[in-house]
Amino acid sequence: MTNGNTKIISEVLVNPLSQIIKEVGISISETQQAMDRNSIDTQLAIENDELLSQYDIQATWHHIPEVELELKMALTMKYKEEKDSKGALRGYRPILHAAPLNASYKNLHEYDVEGASIIKAKFVSIPPSSQMINE
Repeated sequence: MTNGNTKIISEVLVNPLSQIIKEVGISISETQQAMDRNSIDTQLAIENDELLSQYDIQATWHHIPEVELELKMALTMKYKEEKDSKGALRGYRPILHAAPLNASYKNLHEYDVEGASIIKAKFVSIPPSSQMINE
């Protein structure tokens, strides 16, 4: 039996798989930017300190070389209407949706954990392309 609150929670947890992976990537990027900003702020503080600026002190830089991710997910296929420029229905585009498999989801939907899908992703930092450096 579901009520309005569990339906809202369920809808929030279930997202297109592409959206989940994109959000993980954005979170990694934001974390790296925060660490870079911290290193810059530290270096500026060193340079603006009378005592510390007399020494050859450099701020430490931290780098996330890679992040490996393994998620247990319940996957479902949903279909989105595709319309032409006149608004006529052309067909349906399949979109893979995923919900994190946790105790709440398992209990709410009486989901069999053995049927879970495992999504593995690896985010690896790479140097900027030469075009980006030269511009």
